[in-house]
Amino acid sequence: MMESCMNRNIFLLLFVASLILSVGCKSKKAITAAPKPTEVIKPSSAELLLKKLKNNENSFNYFSAKGEVSYTEKNSEQNFDISIIMEKDKYILMSVTVLFGIEAARIKITNDSVIILDRLHRKCVIADYNYLKKTSNVDLHLKQLQQIIIGNPAFDQNEKQSIIDTVLSKIIISTLLNSQKQTSFYNSSLMLTKNILEDKNVNRQFTVEYSNPYTHLNNAYPSNVNINIRAEKNIDCKFKLSNFVFEKKKESLFSIPGNYEVIKP
Repeated sequence: MMESCMNRNIFLLLFVASLILSVGCKSKKAITAAPKPTEVIKPSSAELLLKKLKNNENSFNYFSAKGEVSYTEKNSEQNFDISIIMEKDKYILMSVTVLFGIEAARIKITNDSVIILDRLHRKCVIADYNYLKKTSNVDLHLKQLQQIIIGNPAFDQNEKQSIIDTVLSKIIISTLLNSQKQTSFYNSSLMLTKNILEDKNVNRQFTVEYSNPYTHLNNAYPSNVNINIRAEKNIDCKFKLSNFVFEKKKESLFSIPGNYEVIKP
């Protein structure tokens, strides 16, 4: 996986100044030649567009939302409520509630682990990111998962690895990530509407579609997030989020009960 940071404004100016001193054979005076004009390397149109898209991405320090989820696998469909709490680059906390307000699961994702509390069966799964990779067939970590939730491309884009195309009023950015390919679709307002991650070596695809944005400050967080996984298992997961909060008021607690069976897959 290749990641790059593109958070600075584009001012790619390269100044080359030369001072040439020579000695006249007759006058023996030092003559200073006029400096060469400043050479400016202008950013390409592709680089400017990628920078503009990056500047238009959603950002957050603290994020909280609640919503409804529809989960479909094969012929089985489940509906439940979910709450999501995140601090940037620190954690994702999720609580899954089923009928009658019964909490079925709690999930904590950090930089190095994924912890799932099965509240119905008193079990705790503690895994690394290989567990998520087996489930989603995509090499996702905390940063990418947070990006997906707030409506940004999972992986950063840069000019060397990306191909830019336009179809009608849509912008399409295809980025190569080792064996994976990310394809991002933007509307005329430069908002991400779809992001596809696929493995070039096998028939696996992870698609996220966004709609119905919720505007806060300069951000437009998607209220509808539809995830589609096509691999050994085909999974559809549709989120309808609301009750957004962006100010942290208290610490979020997460602990493993002592009477839970701990499983490390």
